[in-house]
Amino acid sequence: MMARPGAVKNIESWDEFTKHFVKSEYKLVVLVFMAPWSEPWKLMRPAVEKMASGLKSEEAEVCTISVDRFNTLGRLLRVEALPTFVLVKRHRAVARVVGVNRDDLHSSINKHLAPPSSSPQTINIS
Repeated sequence: MMARPGAVKNIESWDEFTKHFVKSEYKLVVLVFMAPWSEPWKLMRPAVEKMASGLKSEEAEVCTISVDRFNTLGRLLRVEALPTFVLVKRHRAVARVVGVNRDDLHSSINKHLAPPSSSPQTINIS
């Protein structure tokens, strides 16, 4: 099933991860390290889904990554709490937000969403 633009994409394989990571060359990719059983993730999930629906697909995408399935990647990126949001741009982690922190997530995404020379798109995840 193909994800609709603005939808949260669930990464199921290393190939999918690579495909989305490569996209960070020209857009912001928000990697959401989570676990379906995590209570903090359950609290943040509606806000993340709302945020994703407000993003233009050519400017950003949001991808969930289960730490149960991708524990090696989680360790490499020093994921120590759930959820952890790693914002990637041009193949580099540019920001990290840990836990249930909607305000920090909102401001981090808005800060990195657009190039400095253009006016940023503001999103609302409240």
